[in-house]
Amino acid sequence: MMATRLSRSLVAPSKVANILDWRKAVGSVMGVDITRDRIGLAVAEHPEQVCKSTPLSSIPIRQGRDEAAADRKGRLPKELVTQLEAAVRKHRVAAFIVNWPVHEGRMGGECGKVLQVLDSVIDQSNSVVTKKRPFALWCHGENASRASSPIDEWGRSKAFARAPEYVPGMNFRSKSDDRHQPENSSIVAANVLDEWVKNHWEIDHKMCRATAPKTAKSDFFFSTHSVDEYNSEQASLQAALL
Repeated sequence: MMATRLSRSLVAPSKVANILDWRKAVGSVMGVDITRDRIGLAVAEHPEQVCKSTPLSSIPIRQGRDEAAADRKGRLPKELVTQLEAAVRKHRVAAFIVNWPVHEGRMGGECGKVLQVLDSVIDQSNSVVTKKRPFALWCHGENASRASSPIDEWGRSKAFARAPEYVPGMNFRSKSDDRHQPENSSIVAANVLDEWVKNHWEIDHKMCRATAPKTAKSDFFFSTHSVDEYNSEQASLQAALL
């Protein structure tokens, strides 16, 4: 299978930390949270300078008259892409940490939405996500351990066959009921970014500064081949903790 522009721009979270170390004097990392209606944004400078990320204004995915034409072509509104480009320039973004919204260790429609939006951004702009300005997928700690389920003989995650724990009166749904509200998407992006920082640097909380890099406790990473398969209709995405 030929690699897509999306998969060529995907790296491990530890690689993004290395990029920020290299660009710490002038660069930042942007946290991204993609929901059905909004793209939440946050930025973080190198933690030796500031250890907390800053939420930015979220960007609506549907924008007025541009919406219908964009939806018909499977593309994002032009204004949205322009706003992303402006944010990347303003904050000298060197790479992205993108929230990977698995639920109880399972990858569903929300994960597909994340990849669909990223793919559209890459297709419509050469100055947001690129091979030189890559992205990493970051899963919250508890979900990361669940998503690392072993695979079966067909290469499928065993988590997909695991029945949820039964609770009397429970309703089965394909989406999480506790998914954050769209207006909080930039706060979610900031929280994801802060968790990524704490995973890759020792932080002096009194000084709110990083004292040293550290070996990451987890490096939730998808192979580029798996991303291409997820975007095809032939296979499920495999996840691995490398």
